[in-house]
Amino acid sequence: MDTVGILLRAGAEGRDVGSVADDFDRVEVPAAMAYALGLDPDPDAAGEGVAIPDGRLVVLAGPGVVGTRSIDGLRAFAMAANIPVANTWGAKGVLPWDSPHHMGTCGLQARDFELLAFASYDAIVATGTDLAESSEERFALAPFVDISPTALGHLAGEATPSSEPIPSNELYTRLSAVAQPGYADDRVPLHPARAVADVRAASPPGGVVVADPGVAGLWVARTFPTTEPGSVVVPAIATPGIAAALALVAALRGLPAVAVTTEPLDQTTLGVLELATELATALTIDVWAAGGPVRRAQEHLEHLRAAVSEPGVTIVDVPVDTSLTRKLVDAAGPVVAWGGLPGRAPR
Repeated sequence: MDTVGILLRAGAEGRDVGSVADDFDRVEVPAAMAYALGLDPDPDAAGEGVAIPDGRLVVLAGPGVVGTRSIDGLRAFAMAANIPVANTWGAKGVLPWDSPHHMGTCGLQARDFELLAFASYDAIVATGTDLAESSEERFALAPFVDISPTALGHLAGEATPSSEPIPSNELYTRLSAVAQPGYADDRVPLHPARAVADVRAASPPGGVVVADPGVAGLWVARTFPTTEPGSVVVPAIATPGIAAALALVAALRGLPAVAVTTEPLDQTTLGVLELATELATALTIDVWAAGGPVRRAQEHLEHLRAAVSEPGVTIVDVPVDTSLTRKLVDAAGPVVAWGGLPGRAPR
């Protein structure tokens, strides 16, 4: 379903959405957002399930697991087979971040699957994957089998548990070395991981955080500790204004919503904020900027908490040191999501 269709169904009927509607014509809603909104599950187009491969296995879970409401089946399969699961960023939350089976979020950078040691497994179980997030040429470092997400629950009953413990992986180790110090960094401009941690802390239970593809989306997808599917949305395709638009969709459905983006705000985002104001909708947008009123790190969280509790549209400008993105690149290679970041060619 396109974004405009959901906007209209969510409560904007009879309002003139004007050029804002045109900007989002035919834009597909990410599975995580559809899940948060409680929309009907997508049909499972992957076909019948196949037999579980033999040998040492790893699972790559994509947004189709969320879109078909197959999260319980995936979790049951991982536990029954005692195998690790990596998820693409459109499937954040299919396993809690602290699950012993969780390998981390992948597909964003060039070396992700190498550092997850996919080549060391006998087979990769791909389920619900989306080529816009991870193409086969990137993740198929070992033979793989595509298994329908809706078949996972059934296969859990047939799985033989692996006798090996869930291994650690170098991707998680490298990214943790960047993120963990960042969460506690009190310097201003803020470390991006600290900015993400503040958004998480300020988001009310049942809320939705939506980040624009690019620098903000990269850091949210990488460092937001997700426990539930549908709580974090980072689209697989970059569309100007998409974070604000999807956050407005959530807000119109009664879900507390925070959009995260970077300066300068594009015209489409500004149009969405005007529409949100016209509709008298509560909406918070966290704008990562070169400057802003935040002078102490603690003030960012204070401003966010105040914003999510206030009616209307609130813009929180926060200075964030986005140059620290180089640390992620050093850890896992160039960004390949969304065709790469501006000024950085993917390879």
